[in-house]
Amino acid sequence: VRMRRALQLLLATLALVSLIDAGPLNLMSAPNLLRVGTAENIFVECQDCTGVDQVVTISVKNHPTKTKTLATTQVTLTNAKNFQDFGQITIPPGDFSKDPTAKQYVYLEAAFPGRTLEKVVMVSFQSGYIFIQTDKTLYTPNSKVYYRMFGLTPRMEPVERVNDAQTDTSISIEIVTPEGIVLPLEPVSLKSGMHSGDYQLNEIVSPGLWKIVVKFQSNPQESFSANFEVKEYVLPSFEVKLSSLRPFFYVDSETLEINIKARYLFGQEVNGNAYVVFGIIDQGQKKSFPDSLSRVPIENGEGNVVLKREHITKTFPDINQLVGSSIFVSVSVLTDSGKMKTTHPHGQQS
Repeated sequence: VRMRRALQLLLATLALVSLIDAGPLNLMSAPNLLRVGTAENIFVECQDCTGVDQVVTISVKNHPTKTKTLATTQVTLTNAKNFQDFGQITIPPGDFSKDPTAKQYVYLEAAFPGRTLEKVVMVSFQSGYIFIQTDKTLYTPNSKVYYRMFGLTPRMEPVERVNDAQTDTSISIEIVTPEGIVLPLEPVSLKSGMHSGDYQLNEIVSPGLWKIVVKFQSNPQESFSANFEVKEYVLPSFEVKLSSLRPFFYVDSETLEINIKARYLFGQEVNGNAYVVFGIIDQGQKKSFPDSLSRVPIENGEGNVVLKREHITKTFPDINQLVGSSIFVSVSVLTDSGKMKTTHPHGQQS
């Protein structure tokens, strides 16, 4: 009774029966798709059998020639089990085309004493699932791509080898460039259904959409993939701020010191150089002090520049004529990566 109930629970099966005149009824039931590389249960039964045990040989042979037995097992039907039982077979992948679009078949046979049942069955290469995660979706040249793989059986259980069972936990990993160039990595074995690794991008690398492609080595016809994007690194915008301890430049002052601060909008300090020139705003017109032009290093986001009295007097010998005018400073910061930002703050009174 228990076996009959188990048979009723098979969702997608094919059944073959053989009736010999006034004799027992032989039956074989199996999934209508046999998954390559995965253990499959084949149900066999001898109805109305009595007495001695019945040995049934279950075989899978290549299609269409039947020249090779791909998998085989034997089941002994006994009176204690009502002459019904399951046999388990695993079809190896080596004898099939690697074309994932090709429909492929096998012969499934159940050889009862004096009678053989046979059926052509399509094979499936869906032996499980591999889910791929990357630590980011966007990378820059010369960065490292970290990834994790999770392997699951068709029953959504972790793929793992238990007591030398036939389950293959090895997977092949490929990196595919935007141009379609395949970069194979070393095969690895899943541990508790998982694997973590990384891939180093070169400094000169093609921008665009890349792929990580993973396959069970036992079933190379079925592949799983995840995309990630590579873009040239572009530094975010930065801002330049100027400050001075004194708001005025007196006619008898010798110097005026300006502090330069340059930071990216996310807070990181800028490194590079600042190009600075001072001048005077007289009746709304800007007139620079050519001798004040200088280059100042910006390190860890900071630099200092000094306006000297002689910078002013070389252009305006009578500094007293400038009383009440405003001094301006123009600062252009060029980062080490070649980005430039210019600022023109309000002038200081002289």
